[in-house]
Amino acid sequence: MEPNHVPDDWDSVLDQLRAEGLFPIESIKVTRAVLHVSLGEAKRIVHFSGAWADAREDFEQLHEVAEAVVADL
Repeated sequence: MEPNHVPDDWDSVLDQLRAEGLFPIESIKVTRAVLHVSLGEAKRIVHFSGAWADAREDFEQLHEVAEAVVADL
């Protein structure tokens, strides 16, 4: 498999992982290991997947809060 190439059916894989109870971080780890992509690319793939679309806004809010906390240190 070419690096940075996401199979057309990867969303189905992520759907199944989520259905089995895996969290986003675990989906990122699986994506990275199976697709041989960087951590950043795996995060992007999971973040923008249909499998996690309903949680995307929550992820973004959490990221903003974390950045604000770090900025205040």
